[in-house]
Amino acid sequence: MTTLVDAPAPAAPASAPPVASERSTALLAAHPRPTADPPLGTRLRPLLRPAAYYVASRVAVLAAALVAATMYPKLRVVQSMGSLWDGRWYLEIARHGYPHQLVNEGDGSRWAFFPAFPTAIRALSEVTRLSLPDAAFAVAFVFGLTAALAIWLAVREVSGSRLADRAVLLLVFCPTAYVLSMAYTEGLFLTAAAACLFALSRRYWLTAALCACLAGLTRNTGAVVVLAVLVTALPAAWRGRTLRPAVAAAVAPLGLVSFMAYSWAMVGTPVAFLTSEHFWQHQHFVWFTTPLEALIGALHQGPGGLTFVPDAMAGAALVIGVAGIWLLDRMGRPGDAMTAGAGTIAIPASWWVYTVGALLTAYSAYFTDSIPRYTMAAFPLFVAFAWALPRKLDAAVVGVMACLQGALLIAVVSVAVHPALVPLVP
Repeated sequence: MTTLVDAPAPAAPASAPPVASERSTALLAAHPRPTADPPLGTRLRPLLRPAAYYVASRVAVLAAALVAATMYPKLRVVQSMGSLWDGRWYLEIARHGYPHQLVNEGDGSRWAFFPAFPTAIRALSEVTRLSLPDAAFAVAFVFGLTAALAIWLAVREVSGSRLADRAVLLLVFCPTAYVLSMAYTEGLFLTAAAACLFALSRRYWLTAALCACLAGLTRNTGAVVVLAVLVTALPAAWRGRTLRPAVAAAVAPLGLVSFMAYSWAMVGTPVAFLTSEHFWQHQHFVWFTTPLEALIGALHQGPGGLTFVPDAMAGAALVIGVAGIWLLDRMGRPGDAMTAGAGTIAIPASWWVYTVGALLTAYSAYFTDSIPRYTMAAFPLFVAFAWALPRKLDAAVVGVMACLQGALLIAVVSVAVHPALVPLVP
């Protein structure tokens, strides 16, 4: 039977019309033979570029940290990077978990921080027997790498690999990206958020929902990732009358909701992560006004003012955010002078929800110090700037940003060594 099926058909008589041949050609055109998948190495090769950009940026950060170590001989680079500023709170959670009461634990509280990152620190420490600060440094490095790769994949889905390369290059060398080498949640959160947007582009509904769960267990901006899933999944479930997007919409909030339920059971409030901020000099959530006030303050006091540098940086974050939103809008508008040479790119609704939400959350911080690094969470802004920036300027822009990143790292370490100094970007 197999021989008969696989054997070539006998040639048709010369007088017969080629009906069978035409039919076979039509069938092959409609159902082409499946081609073999390319080897795994070939499929992963494009990821080498964003990985290389990230590693190069970490080498630059390490060089700046070594410079700081020469200035402060007692400074231990790896342990300090894994424990400075917010890092010490994550280490406390990794070591002891959360307290049973919402109390001031020395100008702060562990309840202000989410559990995903310290859980990863504790897990790596248990497996490798590294000290917690060393494990925190290693976890931060790994999540910084996964963030670069996830952002590249998400951007490639929308705008192609070339723009994805340049967007990752700008992000990993931006001045505030030094936090990707410290015990901070930026790397883990960007990994979850970008992977979620990538999964939404591919309609991998459950994957997107799980990524949103992880984001919700990482920081409060995870609520924006959940919202991005909802605005994409619910209309898809309604239009297609399918179950998967509806399940994704139900699963996406579970990470944030579970942490809120846990804090409610432990200390009597589901928003302990907000209430505990009062222990930092009565810090609280404000409605998008801090960077505007900082910009006005910087312009008023001038370079000689005591808080000019953090105020100017927060104001710059506001300007960058507004300019980035404007460029994102231009990316999808055909027919003007800017898009004529760069081409138009349709920005998905999930990207708009995530970008605007991440910016508004960043601008609602009480202190100006952290606004620049919070703004970095809105990674589609880097896509917009990469789209508008002429390629010939890439090297110069990256070089300037790398110098600023190293300078900021040294400043952050200096403030940790001399706490009397005015904080810049803790």
